[in-house]
Amino acid sequence: PDEIRITRVFEAPRDLVWSAWTRPDLLVNWFGCAAFTTTRAEADVREGGAWRVVMRAPDGTDYPAFGSYTSVRAVEHLAFTHQWEKQVVEVNPANHRTLVTIDLFAEGNRTRMEFRQRGLATVASRDSHIGGWCDSMDALAQSL
Repeated sequence: PDEIRITRVFEAPRDLVWSAWTRPDLLVNWFGCAAFTTTRAEADVREGGAWRVVMRAPDGTDYPAFGSYTSVRAVEHLAFTHQWEKQVVEVNPANHRTLVTIDLFAEGNRTRMEFRQRGLATVASRDSHIGGWCDSMDALAQSL
């Protein structure tokens, strides 16, 4: 109950999907749930490097998320911790650390992505993250 798994196939080559996950100028175009706007992204993509995004709610409130990269194998595997700097909605506690893994598989000119997030605090937090990540994946597909 503390885990999310999402598999998506994108109509884009694997190196482009990798870039979308690792380049701040591309992350701001798709990262976050549909109701929010990502206003800033930072990504030092190396093991031990940090990442941070700032998502803005419709009411103007900023919700930063951050973490560090735990495993990086260019164009095929990315793993990082994920935390909120402050509570988001009523179900996502601040500073609760989860682990996200992304594996990318080339399938011709398409890319299959296997996404996993583990260690979510509660079922309600898991369900909230499912909505946010599915919105993000939809936006990622459109941005590619």
